[in-house]
Amino acid sequence: MELMPPEFQPDLSELPDALRGSATDLAAALRSGEGLGQAFVAFCSRAYVKIEWAGPSSDFLVNLFEDQEDLLADMARIPDLIIELASGQVALTCMVAFRWASRSNTAQLAKLAEALAATHARHSDPEIVHIMLALVTSLAITRYPRAEQMLTVAEPQTVGEHSDGLAEAKLWLAAGRIIRSCSQESRDLWDHRLRRTRMIWTWDNPVECTALRELASQLRHQQDGQSLFQAVVPAAWWDLVQQHIIEQMHSDASLLEARNALKAAQAKTVTAQEEAKAANLAEVEASLAFAPFLEAPSDMLADRDADFKEADFAPPPIVVWNVRPFLVGWLLGMVGLAAAIWIGPFDLLKSQPVVEAPAPAPLPAAKAPVAAPEPVEKLPEADRAKEQWRIEQAANVQAESADIKPIFDRVKTGTWAEHQALLSGNSPELPKDDAKYLRLLAWLHLEPPADKDIRAQLPGLLAGIRPDSDTLDLWKELSYLGSPLVREIQQAARKQLHENKESWSASQEEDLSRIVWGQ
Repeated sequence: MELMPPEFQPDLSELPDALRGSATDLAAALRSGEGLGQAFVAFCSRAYVKIEWAGPSSDFLVNLFEDQEDLLADMARIPDLIIELASGQVALTCMVAFRWASRSNTAQLAKLAEALAATHARHSDPEIVHIMLALVTSLAITRYPRAEQMLTVAEPQTVGEHSDGLAEAKLWLAAGRIIRSCSQESRDLWDHRLRRTRMIWTWDNPVECTALRELASQLRHQQDGQSLFQAVVPAAWWDLVQQHIIEQMHSDASLLEARNALKAAQAKTVTAQEEAKAANLAEVEASLAFAPFLEAPSDMLADRDADFKEADFAPPPIVVWNVRPFLVGWLLGMVGLAAAIWIGPFDLLKSQPVVEAPAPAPLPAAKAPVAAPEPVEKLPEADRAKEQWRIEQAANVQAESADIKPIFDRVKTGTWAEHQALLSGNSPELPKDDAKYLRLLAWLHLEPPADKDIRAQLPGLLAGIRPDSDTLDLWKELSYLGSPLVREIQQAARKQLHENKESWSASQEEDLSRIVWGQ
């Protein structure tokens, strides 16, 4: 299938001579629609090895894919975009990031933000700061921690021309802070609707009702970022929630006032008790001051001394028990025991030969029972929600991945021996650098094949090429009771902690540990 008219001829005049051959091959692949992924990787692998080549190469790609921007966004690679930004050019990055944002591809946006935070922490160009602020706005609702990190990097580098973008980024970050503890499903819903304020939305299905309920539990009086939610929710619902918040505030204020009054009363009581104790102590001390002047009558003291005799202090007599009866009884008992042993039947037991019982025949080895997955209706509510999410995500990926559906079907029914090269990214049909390769691995996580060897390898393959928060997010969503891949993910997480620890941050290591222990 041709993607461009045959008469199209790209402008190669600005490209270095070393790149014109691969650029021509890429244009031919785009026209024919065959081998496009390989041609794109071949061009980028040569173009983005020198900073001075990055600008012309990016301009060439933007012009070549002018009417195929989504296709270019699918194939674009984060390291190439970082090199372009380092060269002072932003055309390709801006176009690709805009397409990712319009398609709600927050996974790629988060990876770009992570790379920018690592490589452009200081002294960035104003255009790069604009991109950073746009990433904050795009990630604030669904990936609040990454957006917050991006704003921390970008804000110290802002100047006057960034004031509008900075204000918008802070507004969206405040809205993301409100619902950061809500479920991922609710945050995805809010991200979609907050960016489409002119639409009239329904609010009656279970997902929508859950999103409203979770939002209501997080709202507080006069929070920053509330205006974004107010623009899309039903007006009557918003008024009721605000009235409830105000009533709750008054109730909390009354409760606080009552507690303060109780504390004041308790303090007064303690003070009165301390004063009474002090007064009593003063009286006792005053009475003791006159004690030396109070003498007992001499005749009474003499009578009392006379009562004390020497015998009163004599020690009690020592009682010595008569041991002879106990000695006689002990001797009689020993004699009886000896007689019993002499005439007893113990010799009969000793004379019988010992016959060893035949060893039992070994039982045939039984196969370990395979634990059946828990029925969905028996799972806890949180796990049922994750199972529903997995099913829905698998359906969404299938709807968007018609281009890799034949490959997925082959792998789903095949074995590791048959598809090892393909799944390892070493096949020309689907190389590791192709964006479709990542989509295939993610899809297989959501719908694992029956082959146990493929299932065992899948999480490690994904972590091997993408050890980042996107992989962790997917693993956390699929680590629940009844998940078809939970054991394999736990094994892969344990292996990452022991063999690839340097690729993960401290917080990501904590997430990996929680996955390993099923927390």
